[in-house]
Amino acid sequence: MPDNTIVIIEIFSAPGCNKCGKAFQLVKTVLKELGDESINLRRINVVDELDYAVALGIRATPSIVINGVLVFTTTPDTEALCKAILTQQNR
Repeated sequence: MPDNTIVIIEIFSAPGCNKCGKAFQLVKTVLKELGDESINLRRINVVDELDYAVALGIRATPSIVINGVLVFTTTPDTEALCKAILTQQNR
């Protein structure tokens, strides 16, 4: 992977959403396994950034955005998440 490639993962969640917490933990676990420091993770409260969420087409939580593209509208399995992250790294 080129040194200048940065992947930004945003988890859109709602306050009190148990599934959102699980999605965030899954992403943290996958990122730890990948061991890549160039991946930035941001958890976004959909209520606080509603305009941004709407602009991305988010209609449900948890939703996962990678590099500004809505990739998952529910919690993915580990394999699908890894594949999506690695695909973005190689762009």
